[in-house]
Order: sequence, then structure tokens, then C-alpha cells
Amino acid sequence: MDQLISGGATAPVDVDINNFMTEVIDASATTPTIVQFWAPWCGPCKQLGPVLEKVVGTSNGKVRMVRVNIDENNEIAAQMRVQSVPTVYGFVDGKPVDGFSGAQPESAVRQFVDKLSSMGGAGADVAMVLEAGNAALSEADYGTAMAHFQQAMGLDPASAAALAGVVRCLTGTGDLEGAAEIIGQLNDEFLEDAAMKQAIGALELAQKAAGAEGELDSARAAVEADANDLEARQSLAMALFAVGEHGEAMTHLLESIRIDRSWNDEAARVQLLEFFASLGASNPDVIASRRKLSTFLFS
Repeated sequence: MDQLISGGATAPVDVDINNFMTEVIDASATTPTIVQFWAPWCGPCKQLGPVLEKVVGTSNGKVRMVRVNIDENNEIAAQMRVQSVPTVYGFVDGKPVDGFSGAQPESAVRQFVDKLSSMGGAGADVAMVLEAGNAALSEADYGTAMAHFQQAMGLDPASAAALAGVVRCLTGTGDLEGAAEIIGQLNDEFLEDAAMKQAIGALELAQKAAGAEGELDSARAAVEADANDLEARQSLAMALFAVGEHGEAMTHLLESIRIDRSWNDEAARVQLLEFFASLGASNPDVIASRRKLSTFLFS
């Protein structure tokens, strides 16, 4: 946990044909990016990977790391002319500028990372890294988002927005205990930050929803038996939210509003707004549900 707060070693983003352009070509325009080509069966890969992660983690955000599983991404490996694993390339400004093959001692890896770092100028802009993290978070891509937020913390250890992003990622992946542990270590200045307040709200909602997860089957059966059972529909929405079915959860709350907006002091609308705040305004499910809510409230 201290490693998260101090912006230490960051788990590398797994890259495939769908995000190679974003995570390697585009990202290396602002931050030198190391690409490790590896395979699950490769013993030297398992030796090199942790060394790379450790050294990159000490670069204070000036270098980032991703990895490509060649078994699942033959096309990328072929384009990069990877003949064996591990193979490592360093990208700057969208182009490979250096690389090596085979396991290397930490001293050689550090020289490689330092060289890339020196080619990256001042490094990434914190605001841009945070923006990338929030974009990944809105798509529930928690691994990518966590990498960006930890990179931002490496650039600015005092960034409450970056730490709030880490808390949101832990909450999204179900590590509620880890998220709560970070919150418990914060001082008043961090706790009063707007982004941190949103992260705390998301954690509290996730903790509340976790208690409803076991009611999923019974609540769904009750709604199927009686579509106007709004209490059951409310429970179903919470249970769905707990298992990550956010869009369906909001759909049930919208249906409750359509049936009887005033039920239980507008409980469905209140809960829906909590979902909106937890997921963030840029979340696709939130955007779609906001539009539907507007049609109900203003029609």
C-alpha cells in the first residue's frame, strides 16, 4: 500500500492490437515507453519482467512500461520482427529507438531506462496523464487507469487527483479493503479535495452495494414476478451494481422512476444520482442514463 501512495513500481499495461496505437505510439510522444514482448512459458521473461518494472518504477514517471504477450498478439510481434522472447523495445515519439533481447542484469536495464529517460525531455505532463487515467477509468479499464494514475503520482507525489484515481481503481476492481486503507491514511487536505471526495463516495457506494450482491437472484425473481415491485427493483439495481452490471442497474432505476417517480421519497432517482457520481460524468452508461432521466423528468 505504501508503494501505491509513494508512486512506486507500477504494473505494466497489457497491450494488444486494439490499444497498441494509444498505449505505445501515441503515449511515447509524451513519455518514453518500454515495450516488453514476452510469453507465459518463457522463463527468462519471468526473470526480466520484475527487474524492468522495478527500474521503471524508480524513474518518477519519466518512463513507462507496457507488455505484449506474443502468443496472443502474433501480428504485433511479426511487425516488430520479434525473433525470440524476451525482447524489449524503447519507443520515443512513436518510433523504436533502442532495444535488447534476452534477460539482462539490473545494471544493464537501469542504463537502458536512463538512456530512454534522457530522450524524453521533461517527461509527461501530469494533467495529460490524469486525463488518460480518467478516460480509461470511464471505460472501466482499471489496469490501464491504475498505470496512468501511478505514473501521475510519480510525477507529482502530492497529487490528490492521482491518488483519488488509485482509490477509484481499487474500488472498481473490488479491492474495497485496499481503497479504505488508503483513505484511512489521508490528512484533512487530501480528504477535502473534490476528486478524493468523489472517490470516497464511490467507495462508500461500493461497500453499500457489496451487501446487496447476495440478493441478486431473489431480487431478479421478484421483479420478474411483479414488474411493479419497486422495492425489489431497487434491491436488484444495487445487486447488479455490486457485480459490475452498471448499465442494467441504472436501467432498472429508470424503470422505477417511469413507474412511480415519487415512490419512497424518490429513492430510485436518489440512488441513480449516486451511481452517476460514483461512475463519473464521462462514463458511457451514465451519459445514456442521464439522457433517459431527462426525458422522464421534463416530459
